Amino acid sequence: MTNKSEFENLLKQNNYVLSRKQLTKKNYSGQQIKSYIRDNMLILIDKGIYGSPNHLEDAFYTIQLRLKKGIISLNSALYLFGLSDRVPDKIELTFPRGYKNSKLKEQIVPHQQVPQMYNLGIEIVKTPNGNNVRVYSIDRTMAEILRPQNHVDPEIINKAYKQYLKQPNKNIAKLLYFARKFNTVKKVQEYIEILL
Repeated sequence: MTNKSEFENLLKQNNYVLSRKQLTKKNYSGQQIKSYIRDNMLILIDKGIYGSPNHLEDAFYTIQLRLKKGIISLNSALYLFGLSDRVPDKIELTFPRGYKNSKLKEQIVPHQQVPQMYNLGIEIVKTPNGNNVRVYSIDRTMAEILRPQNHVDPEIINKAYKQYLKQPNKNIAKLLYFARKFNTVKKVQEYIEILL
């Protein structure tokens, strides 16, 4: 059995959120986990996801711990990149085409993508709580939000493009690369012509 300070260090190293898999890997038994919950050292955040009762929950990190194949996308990605000030009600995740989970729609807005597109432009970004999550790159997101089937609010798109095009590190070549992949070149060029 591990001692309390080792457990607290493990929590701290993982930004106060742990999965059952992480705990099992560190030799914590189901009995120990139950006793930590009983002693209010841990709370159950989601199925198989635990957190410290003294720290804020990080919905982005928690949902990705649980749904490992999901990549944060569209409105949720815009929020993480600071291109939207609208906190998403539900996190948008993209999965490989054919991925099935009956409970998805209760917690998130799921999207599916063909395998060759699903793997393009994945980056690691920090959430507002400081946790690392997988998200589609800013350039991919800017091209993808223009697809009509994604139903992104035009007001959000306008604000995001204004902010994106003001950034000194914008990469128009990369943006156009993704625009070609998503058939949104014409719309992207219109935004660039109007706003640059």
